[in-house]
Amino acid sequence: MNKSETIDSISRSADVTKADAKRVLDALEARIKSHSDAGERVMLRGLGSFSRGAPAQKAGRNPRTGLPLTYTAYHHVTGAPSFSESKLYKEISAATQLSEGATKRAIDAFKGTMKVALRNGDMAALNGFGCFYVGKRAARNGRNPQTGATIKIAAAKVPKFRASKTGNKGGKFSPASALKDAVN
Repeated sequence: MNKSETIDSISRSADVTKADAKRVLDALEARIKSHSDAGERVMLRGLGSFSRGAPAQKAGRNPRTGLPLTYTAYHHVTGAPSFSESKLYKEISAATQLSEGATKRAIDAFKGTMKVALRNGDMAALNGFGCFYVGKRAARNGRNPQTGATIKIAAAKVPKFRASKTGNKGGKFSPASALKDAVN
């Protein structure tokens, strides 16, 4: 699913025009990026949270030549302050000059569209922001923290997000339990 298909789906679900749906989606992406850049975690109930990863230099080897190299890896930052969803609705409605109700319906339609796309196993790509997709986690052994006994953890499908290298470098996503349940 590409961005234009996402906009069409939002437009149908939220009962707004395609132009309004595009403006809301563009404003949502811009607000998530700006608040993430400011070190805040943007929470979207039912979908997950977005934040900016902290860069760290890592050492590795080039798999083709075997020569050492360094690269930048981004890891989740714990304890980042959260930015509420209600404030996000207000900011987006002010930026798009739509009512808060229409903005809320459009963002809720976006969340629903992402859930349906991931449930069907599709990849939902938003140019300049990133793409949502379903990854597979293999079965593994774990430990019961109370008893220390080894337990089997079943294989699972998990929702993932890959940030765009151009506009959202270092973007991190933590899926909500409702999204995880929708995928499995």
